[in-house]
Amino acid sequence: MTYFSIRQLASLAMPILICANSVLMTSAWIVSSTDASVATNIPKENENLNKMPQEEMIHKLYKQTDVKFPAFCNLFAPSPPLTPQTTSSSWSHSIQDNSIPCTYHPVWKWQTEYFQQHLHNFRQVPLSDPSLAEVSDEKNTRVRTKWFASDEYRLIRMTYMDGGASTQIFTTVCYPNDVNLPIMGHGLLQVGDRRIVISDFTPLQESHKTIAKEYLEPIQQQHTSFQQPISERFFQQGDDLFWSDYTLVGRFSVAQDAEEIWKHLWPAYQACVETHVQLCQGSTTTDAAAVEREQLEEQHARYDVHVSSRDPAIQMLARTFGKKMATKIVYQTLFPLADPPSVQ
Repeated sequence: MTYFSIRQLASLAMPILICANSVLMTSAWIVSSTDASVATNIPKENENLNKMPQEEMIHKLYKQTDVKFPAFCNLFAPSPPLTPQTTSSSWSHSIQDNSIPCTYHPVWKWQTEYFQQHLHNFRQVPLSDPSLAEVSDEKNTRVRTKWFASDEYRLIRMTYMDGGASTQIFTTVCYPNDVNLPIMGHGLLQVGDRRIVISDFTPLQESHKTIAKEYLEPIQQQHTSFQQPISERFFQQGDDLFWSDYTLVGRFSVAQDAEEIWKHLWPAYQACVETHVQLCQGSTTTDAAAVEREQLEEQHARYDVHVSSRDPAIQMLARTFGKKMATKIVYQTLFPLADPPSVQ
């Protein structure tokens, strides 16, 4: 059996991928003793939450919390179609068994609808190979990927891997249309008995580190469950150039209630997305000139090349789909500006 480091699994999600290139997914989180004590302080009226369907539970938690969730009240209501191709998908449960929920489907759905409501000219764009939009095998593992774009983002890539109760992974990478802004990446993984969440604003130039400190550090400080360190033994030489000092990393163990997971996850995740969107919309760059566009794509290509070369997705996907198909998925859908090893 092959084991992967936290840093490796997250790379499938991209930077956490909420950037953290590590492991992308009901397990609970491995938390500090302070966090663990919180899990025992559950209101009596919430004792039966874990018996509810997942989406009903999350919706109830939203009503009880005083945290501000943008447009969250519409999370489980049908949204207006983006285009005939981009209506909200109905894959809320696993391809293996309809009784198994796709753990992070509500996050995919919320993010799509939030972008639809807040980004300008938000639209779905075709993959370079449309046949890779949804790939499944006889073992009932499914990988689906969508690409979007907007005035604010050159590319938004969203990928979901559904492997039943043992594997649920959602990764997304958002490439801004401004060379002066960092990439936003998230990785939400449920693998075996663990859940790991990683988020980051990837610093591709020195000024990006300042942005991460100013805008990502306050989110990390506010959400203490995402202040967990990644040991240096998980870093490869040069990796520190592609991660900020304020990467959000949360680990949860199976012993923790699902209620606690969502109470921690939602506000931190949404704060990252909202903040990055506001940064992009505050940018003075709306229609990059040819020279700047070339610089932008070169910068994003450096990221794709670096992450794809360390991505454990190739090994994970190869075991399911074979090496040839795995390589196509990684280099044609996950990191499209990187050339596959045979071409490099």
